[in-house]
Amino acid sequence: MEEIILSIRNLKKSFDGVTVLENINIDFARGEVHAILGENGAGKSTLIKIISGYHLPDSGEIILNGRSVSFKNPKDALKENIHTIYQELNICPHMTVAENIILNDVYKYGKIFQNKNRYIKDVEDVLLKLDQQDLDLKMNAGSLSVAKQQIIEISKAIIGNAKIIIMDEPTSSISQSDAESLKKLILFLKKNRITILYITHRIQEIYEIADRVTVLRDGKLIGTLQKHDFNDDKIISMMVGRELKNVYPKTFVNIGNEILRVKNLTSLDGKFRNINFSLKKREILGIGGLVGAGRSELMEAIFGLRKISKGEIYFNNKKVKIKNPIQAINLGIAFVTEDRKRTGLVPFFSVKENINLVNSQIFNVVGILKGNLLTRIANKYKERLNIKLRNINQIITTLSGGNQQKVVLAKWLEKEPEIILFDEPTRGIDIGAKSEIYKIMGELTSRGIGIIMVSSELPELISITDRILVMRQGEIVAEFVSNKVSQEEIMRYATKLNSVRRI
Repeated sequence: MEEIILSIRNLKKSFDGVTVLENINIDFARGEVHAILGENGAGKSTLIKIISGYHLPDSGEIILNGRSVSFKNPKDALKENIHTIYQELNICPHMTVAENIILNDVYKYGKIFQNKNRYIKDVEDVLLKLDQQDLDLKMNAGSLSVAKQQIIEISKAIIGNAKIIIMDEPTSSISQSDAESLKKLILFLKKNRITILYITHRIQEIYEIADRVTVLRDGKLIGTLQKHDFNDDKIISMMVGRELKNVYPKTFVNIGNEILRVKNLTSLDGKFRNINFSLKKREILGIGGLVGAGRSELMEAIFGLRKISKGEIYFNNKKVKIKNPIQAINLGIAFVTEDRKRTGLVPFFSVKENINLVNSQIFNVVGILKGNLLTRIANKYKERLNIKLRNINQIITTLSGGNQQKVVLAKWLEKEPEIILFDEPTRGIDIGAKSEIYKIMGELTSRGIGIIMVSSELPELISITDRILVMRQGEIVAEFVSNKVSQEEIMRYATKLNSVRRI
């Protein structure tokens, strides 16, 4: 193994008396890709925030290149050539690509952005190294895709002479093809002896890029595996503390009669066109495809969030017009959106308040909250969905991603919907929480609810759904029975390697 560039020794950290890291000891080698895995709440985020200077440890030591260091803020870590690319990218949307790339080193170029020729040349050199010359340096960074914004962040690290780059869930919001491009960039960085700390929930990614894997659980170090020891069962057992025999539990039910039919649906903005499909009671219908294929936009239209130019929607064999979400909710349609933080929850509300967001019964005739009812409903779903929390009055953002997703689901279940639209329901949550979400979906279908699930995770799509529609460039191009299709076949239709499969 290469020389050790960074060592963590006996690291401890607590918040409000709750220990989140305890006696953490890890070594990171120069030029290695070191994956850090663990369920939500395992301590991964706290660990990387300590390494990147956002948190001070309560005790312990960080040893960098053989000397003890202490970071009081992120600037201290940057000075030591440690760069962090967070899941929520640190992009200034109204500044150009070039300006964003030099943002951490802006004073190298005279007064702010003064020596334009020099920094443009430096940026061009970096993008040439990364084989990303097609990136328009004059374009505002906010207009780019998440994948291109990640290129900006990586370029920013390289121009800042990064020796260590921390990547927090880098593939959680990008397409599979963009994820493949990112893996190539990571291997390029590794060749240049840059150390990558790679935080992910997607176990399959580590086989292609990681040299070692460290697993945290409940704030403790469970162990570190070498590449030749990687094994799904072993890693999952280390993460969850037990053997998880069925990662994708599927509930088999008798599928009922048609509950929803969409005919020739076309959006006003052209995001999708001529969409035709049906959904039955107790069925899980999956929708696959690349980012930008029109999947989320289709869900928004069914829920009344997006205008349509033509087409028809039939609910229980009756033609309906859904012009807004209130009409969708009154029909019995719920929507678990892709971005739970922005569109699923109110971040500064409590768990109790978020669970009751769409429940009109919590108000009496004069509009005053019925406190006892609000509490009773929240406690009911805490037990029913096994939401892990200290109490229902804690702020929603203090929960793990998986438990936040359960709260989003709880707020809809009180409305007793007949159809639930799930858009990327397990994005950003750990494998144990994913399994619980799948079980909940199975319980919902057994109660007669029909589910439409958009997902970019092909194993999830194949294992959990009954049928799969594949979208490409705003159209449905294929339909499959889920247990009779491979990931490769879905991707061939999603990426235009195959033409339309007639349904």
